[in-house]
Amino acid sequence: MKQAMKILILEDVEEDVVLIERILKKDGLAFNTLQVDTRDEFIDAMNNFGPDVILSDHGLPQFNSTEALEICRGKSKKIPFILVTGTVSEEFAVNCIKQGADDYILKSNLSRLPSAIRNSLRHHSL
Repeated sequence: MKQAMKILILEDVEEDVVLIERILKKDGLAFNTLQVDTRDEFIDAMNNFGPDVILSDHGLPQFNSTEALEICRGKSKKIPFILVTGTVSEEFAVNCIKQGADDYILKSNLSRLPSAIRNSLRHHSL
């Protein structure tokens, strides 16, 4: 039996997490999630939850995706990092990709999220 992937979700809106989980379940992915919304929780989850994938909103009250990506890329293990956000400019999204994010998904187009996760995992396993 295949082990469920661990998905760390950096998000402060519970309804968005529920929607993300629903999309992934509908696509047949086996996963466990952990939702965090602060820097300390994120660092703790990186060390103790051991995520296979990180899904990050951009703007949280005291933390953002740029800082999360920097923390993630500072770790020796490369973990797929996907920006999942409602509003960012195309320029910002391209800049995130240049800084090491694997992809970005707009919350208005979450149907693309399962394939983005699979592609990122495949890319990192090569």
